[in-house]
Amino acid sequence: MNPRKQVFLGLGLGLLTSFLISFVVFLSSNPGFTAADYFNIYVNGKILAPVLSVALVGNLGLFFLFLRLDKDMISKGILSATMLVGVIIFILKFF
Repeated sequence: MNPRKQVFLGLGLGLLTSFLISFVVFLSSNPGFTAADYFNIYVNGKILAPVLSVALVGNLGLFFLFLRLDKDMISKGILSATMLVGVIIFILKFF
């Protein structure tokens, strides 16, 4: 596979993992809510940044998994996604 495609694959996996983990955290802490409630509470309320911060831990495991499998370019994409979500968290917290 093309190294550039591998980086974009890692970027997509990293972003998807972050948002899926935040969704699972939401559903486990609020069992009666739906996906629409998830969007309304997180985006309209100011709790998206803390939950995304917790969700970045999943990217750590994914990053080390692909490093162990010698998929360095995919790992680079996952690291890029982690930094991108970190910038989003920074913007949400301070602006």
